Amino acid sequence: MSKPKVVVTRRWPEAVEKVLGELYDVQLNKDDVPMTTAELQEAFRGADAVCPTVSDKIGAEVMDIEAMQTRIIGNFGVGFNHIDLEAAKSKGLVVTNTPEVLTDCTADTAMTLLLMVARRAGEGERHVRNKEWTGWRPTHMMGTKVTGKSLGLIGFGRIA
Repeated sequence: MSKPKVVVTRRWPEAVEKVLGELYDVQLNKDDVPMTTAELQEAFRGADAVCPTVSDKIGAEVMDIEAMQTRIIGNFGVGFNHIDLEAAKSKGLVVTNTPEVLTDCTADTAMTLLLMVARRAGEGERHVRNKEWTGWRPTHMMGTKVTGKSLGLIGFGRIA
């Protein structure tokens, strides 16, 4: 019996690509260049599963093809607003995502950005790269301390 065919539209972590290669007849996008609409349509024609990322637009046009073989869109990412869910439903496709996997990562990134802005790290890094750094001075690029400050988070969901 042949293995199901899977098309992965962008690079995924190496360990994941390795397992996919062991379990499926997998087509990886080694160049990591976004696929065109025509390439995505070809993937939907010939693969049992298409695995996009949040940077791939899977609109109705992509799924509006004859003789579609795909039965599942296995999305790599929490968000799925890049996939036309109504079009997928009308074609009988299952759409999955990976909820909660980026909660901590997103919070970490928010903290990184907060510290970078407060301590002017981006500006300092540019000084070093441009060979403009002249050494430490007591008042140069002091920025703001975050210690003792209050931070309010407004939003919906697990992160804010």
